[in-house]
Amino acid sequence: MEVEQFLKLRGLKIFVKKIGAGDPVICLHGGPGGEHRFFLPHLEPLAQDFQLVFYDQRGCGQSEPAPSADYTMAEEVETLEELRQQLGMDKLKLIGESWGSMLALLYAVKYPDHVEKLLLTAAVGATAEGFEEFEKELLARLSGEDRDMLDLIMEKMETDEAGTKELFRILDPYYVHSVDALARKTKTKSNAEVNTITGKDIMEHYNVKSDLHRLADIPVLIVQGESDMITPEKINELLIQYLPNAKLTVIKECGHWTVVEKPGEFIEIVRGFFR
Repeated sequence: MEVEQFLKLRGLKIFVKKIGAGDPVICLHGGPGGEHRFFLPHLEPLAQDFQLVFYDQRGCGQSEPAPSADYTMAEEVETLEELRQQLGMDKLKLIGESWGSMLALLYAVKYPDHVEKLLLTAAVGATAEGFEEFEKELLARLSGEDRDMLDLIMEKMETDEAGTKELFRILDPYYVHSVDALARKTKTKSNAEVNTITGKDIMEHYNVKSDLHRLADIPVLIVQGESDMITPEKINELLIQYLPNAKLTVIKECGHWTVVEKPGEFIEIVRGFFR
């Protein structure tokens, strides 16, 4: 069963897609500024076991742009909470990918009574340090030629869709262990305005470290690619040391995009954790 709909959440029309039947699992996409299609078709086999719930965050994908460019972490948390209420769910099973892992943690520390389990993949950390570390490591991995190209297009990125596409062409190969995996990546849109504004909010305000004790009774699984920009060793330092109940699973020969690069392995991990 597949259902697509727009729900009015926090005053905006938010695109929601549900696939399958069974216990619902909500998937939080990355970016900031990405969209739900990043997960598809890679996670579709999970619809045999669960109802997969995808949605495009504020101003992303098919969702309505926010007036006055109101793209904050706090608004995304409350959008997810209104989604939970409108879908009539009590406790959520959440998959958070990249920036979505940060959103999942932000939601969980504010609404721990409404979270059943958290699966974080391509995780970034508990503070803005992880966000900075990701960018630093990504830039360090760039070839000299790609770094020069990146400098040329950065000026266009904030307002120019073509600039954003060119940026992805340069950076995408660094998000995977094997460039062959890029052939499986679904073409998606990215809202550069959301990325810039939410990214600034993250850099200035993201820190859940002192609140992670609120997750003591919530099972947390972190699924990290072996060659992610935030390596398994680094995510131990940036997040897991503050979450003693969290477990780490490392996917070998895999970069940041676990969902795209190793979908079969990722799906089996998800099934085992949420069943």
